[in-house]
Amino acid sequence: MLVRESISFQRGVDPKKALDIGERYLIEKWLKEMESYDTYMADVVINDDLTIDAKIINLEEMNLEKFPEYIQFNNVTGYFSCAHNKLISLRGCPKITRDFYCHDHQLISLRGCPKIITRSLFCYSNKKYFSEEEIKKFCTVGEDIHNYP
Repeated sequence: MLVRESISFQRGVDPKKALDIGERYLIEKWLKEMESYDTYMADVVINDDLTIDAKIINLEEMNLEKFPEYIQFNNVTGYFSCAHNKLISLRGCPKITRDFYCHDHQLISLRGCPKIITRSLFCYSNKKYFSEEEIKKFCTVGEDIHNYP
């Protein structure tokens, strides 16, 4: 016996979006979930390559241990703050940002931190202390490094 279901799609609408499936849907759902808490995100755009650009991303105090595999921030022109969480990895953080706040975590590595931080980096109070030499192996910081033990 053959069972057929009728699903109607609107012209010009991505079928995955219409069915609420796919990676873009997961990204949109996660961003919306984060916004429902006391976070702040400004001018968020999901690019064609599914990376996320924004002006500001503030995900402080969200009890995050890591970002989902499908989350990859790209260019955050203002600041990116994931401070005061429980991150064990910076995978998913932006590739470039003006200010980067990753203090007060469980970090033992800076792998995944932005390659370019045009102004200031705040990475103190982690499980491991990161010296300026270690930091410079992972990223270029334009002005200030705040890394006190």
